Amino acid sequence: MTIGELASQSGLPASTIRYWERIGALPKPARVSGQRRYAQDALHLLAVLRLAQACGFRLDEMRHLMHGFRPGVTASRRWRELARKKEHELDDRIAQLETMRKLVNRVMQCQCPELLDCGRIAASVLGGCCPDSTQLAHVTRQSSTSDGAVPQTAGS
Repeated sequence: MTIGELASQSGLPASTIRYWERIGALPKPARVSGQRRYAQDALHLLAVLRLAQACGFRLDEMRHLMHGFRPGVTASRRWRELARKKEHELDDRIAQLETMRKLVNRVMQCQCPELLDCGRIAASVLGGCCPDSTQLAHVTRQSSTSDGAVPQTAGS
């Protein structure tokens, strides 16, 4: 089948298919008179890549899934190995998002008249202009003051 037919049947743009070929995630097809000609199993390979994409796999991980294992490694083993790593990444991202949610809830309580007031309070609590996730988690655990502002730490 041609790239147009593959794109139509897979629901993917031809540009995506060509890109996945170029980066090595999808094997390059045979060519007939300069035109790509795909076997029927190309649809299934695209479905695998779409599944990996839906799982949040990056392009390098998708390429590794397809071609990064020695011959004979089963599909189930490939998925398990990459999925375990992805699961840890997702756990970290979920924790980061939960911290962000708490911070957003805190700033929604802001009663400062000026952004500079917010900045002074935030700098005193966070200890600088660029907080890391440890500092942000500390702020989310602190109780808010009666006026809803982020509380200041001792010595500020």
